Amino acid sequence: MASSIIVCVSIHHGNTLKLARVFAKVLDAEIVKPDEIIPEDLGDYRLAGFGSGIYFGRHHKSLLEFAEKAPETSGMPAFIFSTSGLPRIPILHDYHKPLLRMLRRKGFRIVGEFSCRGYNTHGVLEKLGGMNRGRPNEEDLRRAEAFANNLLKIIEG
Repeated sequence: MASSIIVCVSIHHGNTLKLARVFAKVLDAEIVKPDEIIPEDLGDYRLAGFGSGIYFGRHHKSLLEFAEKAPETSGMPAFIFSTSGLPRIPILHDYHKPLLRMLRRKGFRIVGEFSCRGYNTHGVLEKLGGMNRGRPNEEDLRRAEAFANNLLKIIEG
C-alpha cells in the first residue's frame, strides 16, 4: 500500500490527473477516484490529497460529496489542488474555500494548496478552440513537483 492517497476527479482533458501523477510520484501516493475508496479508509494513510478541476467556481461535486463523508480525524495532514480555466484569486474568489472548510471541519490539517490553469473547452470556448491550451504545461508540472517535495518536508518534520 502507498503511504499517501490522492483522491482526484479529472474529467474533460486530464488536466488535474497530470498534477496528481506528479504528486503521486514524489509522495509515493496511490491515486483514486472518489468512488474507488471508502471514506473510512483514509485513516490508513499518512497524507491525503484532494483535487479536481474547478466547475462553476467549485471542486467537482463528487469530490465535495466524498469529503463530506470523510471520517473525523485528529489532525491528519491533507492538501488540496485544482486546475481551472481562470486563475484562483484567494481574496476575490477562492475556489478551494468550500473544500478547505469541509476538511478542516472534519479535523484535517491542511498542509498545502496548489492550483494552476488547465485547458478549458467548456461551453462557447469549445467553438473558439478553448483557453489555456497546453496547460498544465512543463512549468506548471515543475511547480507541482516542488510543491510535493515541500509537502514531504512538512510531514516528515
